[in-house]
Amino acid sequence: MNITEKQAADHAALAGMWKADRGKAPHYTAKGFLSAGWTCIACPLDDCDWHHDDPTGRPAAPEALEAKVREHLAGHDLVDFLRSLQAARDSIVAVRESNNRAWDIVNLHRLQAVHRGEHPASDPFAQMLSAALVGTAEHEDVRRQVTELSEDVVGAHNIASVPAAERQGK
Repeated sequence: MNITEKQAADHAALAGMWKADRGKAPHYTAKGFLSAGWTCIACPLDDCDWHHDDPTGRPAAPEALEAKVREHLAGHDLVDFLRSLQAARDSIVAVRESNNRAWDIVNLHRLQAVHRGEHPASDPFAQMLSAALVGTAEHEDVRRQVTELSEDVVGAHNIASVPAAERQGK
């Protein structure tokens, strides 16, 4: 089966949207497009859909890829780069603040346990939230329980979070 340029472009556009929806990095290797692997190099700037899909079976020379990327990036204004970096910084700050608020809840539960004369780690909610925040193996028990409990609830299928490494196929 021959792949036309339009089919390849359609695939690239869909792959770019799929990556953006899943927070993929601008460069990654994927398999699945007609059983061929592709390395995708995408513009890191917000609101820019430019990307280049390179078949892993017959990749372009690294110098050619670098020249293609540099040529594209040269077309952007410095302000575009600064705006994208600021948006990324704002997102990171928002995540950090959210994380801090969650730790406030953990600390509140631990201090309440101390005031009740209990060990600070005796509160099961604080233990679960702490495990989630630091990514311990114990959090996998929470994901398992969410999956089990959601099986019989209409509209609640697949609501357990999926680790980033699994989403990215690592």
